[in-house]
Amino acid sequence: MLAGLSGRSVVVTGGAGVIGSAVSRRLAAEGALVVVADLDGAAAGTVARAIGGDAVGVGVDITTPAGAQASVDAAVQAFGKLDHYHANAGVECMVRPVADFDPADYHRVFAVNVLGAFLSAQAAVRQLVAQGNGGSILFTASIAALMGSGGTSIYNASKHAVHGMARCLSLEVANAGIRVNTLAPGVVESRMMDSLGAGLGTLTGVDETAFKGGMERAVPLGRYATPAEIAAAAAWILSDEVPYLHNECITVSGGIAPY
Repeated sequence: MLAGLSGRSVVVTGGAGVIGSAVSRRLAAEGALVVVADLDGAAAGTVARAIGGDAVGVGVDITTPAGAQASVDAAVQAFGKLDHYHANAGVECMVRPVADFDPADYHRVFAVNVLGAFLSAQAAVRQLVAQGNGGSILFTASIAALMGSGGTSIYNASKHAVHGMARCLSLEVANAGIRVNTLAPGVVESRMMDSLGAGLGTLTGVDETAFKGGMERAVPLGRYATPAEIAAAAAWILSDEVPYLHNECITVSGGIAPY
């Protein structure tokens, strides 16, 4: 068992998604008290019931201050406290060249990926500081936060923003004993990656299967990650196994070098 998770209260936003649900399950397996928070409250409840035990599902819109606060309140109401917060909710962009991007898609992606992450962290920090017992906050960014790729400028920009925000927050809350880190997955078996892959395949003139094959060949380990592998990294970062890990961006990319 990972230190510092058993009996600890953890919120996972985007908790009904592929990665979020995997993280929620892994944290619960480590003994954590999990709040599965998602815009789709019914799906969040389904994940929580599948986990069983003390897991709670809640529908929240983290793009609003009230929704972000509600994710924290759910943990406090259910478990009496908040110990860890995983700001994981995110959406992909349409795959387009910069010249062809619709500003509406920019606003949609930044509302969830950047504003939502900011408001979630704001609510979590206020609660953790008030409790006075430290804690940890983990943002899900992407390897896209560390590199560029044609056709996904808005998504990459949003994840760069998340990475930068985490770096700033980590300096603000360290003296309160709150650790802040960023998780940057590479390519993962997920609906989001399928969507991006289909769009990038179209943009580059290859079908989705051929595009995925090319991506797998570009990964030194030769395959996409499973959600469970990303969840294992998230649990480790949130835990007390690495109490000196702070202001870091941890890539889980199968060996893709972002620099």
